[in-house]
Amino acid sequence: MQLVMPLFVLLIMKKSGNILFYLIIIYILAAGSWWSYLLHSKNQEVKNAQLEKIRYKLKLERVADIEDSSEMKTVLNRYKRQRWMIIGEGSVFMLILLFGLWRIYRIRQKELALALQQQNFLLSITHELKSPIASVQLVLETIQKRQLTNEQLQKLSTNGLKDNDRLHKLVQDLLLAARVEGGYEYSFSEVHMNELLVECIAWIRPKYSGKIIFEPAENVIILAKGERSTLATAFSNLLENAVKYAENSEKINVKLYKKKDQVAVEIIDEGVGIPKSERNKIFNKFYRIGNEDTRKTIGTGLGLYIVKKVIEAHNGTVTVKDNQPKGTVFSVLI
Repeated sequence: MQLVMPLFVLLIMKKSGNILFYLIIIYILAAGSWWSYLLHSKNQEVKNAQLEKIRYKLKLERVADIEDSSEMKTVLNRYKRQRWMIIGEGSVFMLILLFGLWRIYRIRQKELALALQQQNFLLSITHELKSPIASVQLVLETIQKRQLTNEQLQKLSTNGLKDNDRLHKLVQDLLLAARVEGGYEYSFSEVHMNELLVECIAWIRPKYSGKIIFEPAENVIILAKGERSTLATAFSNLLENAVKYAENSEKINVKLYKKKDQVAVEIIDEGVGIPKSERNKIFNKFYRIGNEDTRKTIGTGLGLYIVKKVIEAHNGTVTVKDNQPKGTVFSVLI
C-alpha cells in the first residue's frame, strides 16, 4: 500500500503536468502569433503614414501621377521587403519554437515513462522479496513450533530451499544489473557452450511442466570466447522468460549451432508471443509488458535488460521474432 500511493500520486502529477504543459504551449503559440500580428500592423501603419505624407507633398508640388512617382514606389518596395522579412523571421522563429517544444515534450514523456517503470519495479521487487521471505519464515516457524515427521520436515525443507533459491536469483540479478551498467570488467576465457546450455536447462527444468528439448549441432563441440558466469545468467534469464510466458505449452526448443564465425543460440517457445510494438522496449531496464496491477507473471523487468547488456559486451546481438504458429524466438549471436 505504501508503494501504491506514490504510484497514484505520480499518475495524478502526470495528468496535471500534461495539462499545464499544453497550456504553456498554447500560451507561447498565442503570444508568438499576437506578436507577429502587432509587428505587421505597426509596419502597415508606418507605411500608410509615410505614403500619406508623400501624397500630400506631391500634391503641393503638383505632380501629375502621384501613385506612379518614384518616391511612392521606393516606399512601397521598402515596406514590402520589411513585410516579407517579418513573415520569414516569424516563421523561422515559430518553427524553431515548435521543434524545441516537441523535443521538450519527448524528453518529458521519456522521463515520466522511466519514473513509472521505476515505480513498477519497486512494486514488483517488493512482491518478489516479500513472498519468499514470508514463505521461509513460515517454514522456520513451523519447524520450531511443531513436532514433524521426517516426511513433513523434508517437504518443508524443500519448499524453503526453493524460496531461498528464488531470493538468491533475485539478488544475483540486482547485483549483475548494477555491475553491467557501471562499467563491469569481464574476464573472458574459452567457454564450452554445449555444457553451459545443458547446465542452464537443468536449472530451469524443474520450473517447467513441458519438455525442454536441447538441439546442439551434431558431433560438434562449440566453443565461444566469453565470461562463463555472465553468459550462464543471460541464457538462464532467456529460459526463465520462455517458461514464464509459455508455462502451459508442451515444449521449449533450445538450438545451438555455428553461423559462419559466430555462435548461434535460439530459444523457441510456444507461448503467448510478444507484440511487435513491444519488441523495442522489452530489453529496457525495468520494462515489463503490461502493468503491475494486471500482469500475472512474476519478475522485476531486469532479466532481458541483463541479457542485452551481457550479449553486447560479448560483441554479440540478441533479437526477437515470432514463432510459427505461435510463440517467440530469441536469437543470440556471439
